[in-house]
Amino acid sequence: MAKVSTSALSLLLFARISALTVAVLVLIWALHFKTSFLPHSHSQEDLIYAVLHPLFMVIGFILISGEAILVHSWLPGSRNFKKSVHLCLQGVALASGVFGIWTKFHGEDGIVANFFSLHSWMGLICISLFGAQ
Repeated sequence: MAKVSTSALSLLLFARISALTVAVLVLIWALHFKTSFLPHSHSQEDLIYAVLHPLFMVIGFILISGEAILVHSWLPGSRNFKKSVHLCLQGVALASGVFGIWTKFHGEDGIVANFFSLHSWMGLICISLFGAQ
């Protein structure tokens, strides 16, 4: 196993601390404030779907896929074992991203209302390319 330099370890530590900070902030926002960025939320179901979308996209899709990228530098073991863990984490990240988009489509506005912003189009393109990869 190759030695990892101290600068790489400090960068890895910084990446994990940043990811943990983001995850904690999103969880605090979702659990404590119980609100969304929607100007009109008529039902509790719409509110749950609106809160689940950022939770799954940030914690699942972004943080887990980031950890899958870093798995080769920190996980001990054979190359095949690292590839298997990488594949499993990427699968969890893809499933989380797809479920995050699914939650956005189940709001009161429906599917069509979610295709009017650059954010939604870039998100669909990103998930599609991630899955095709």
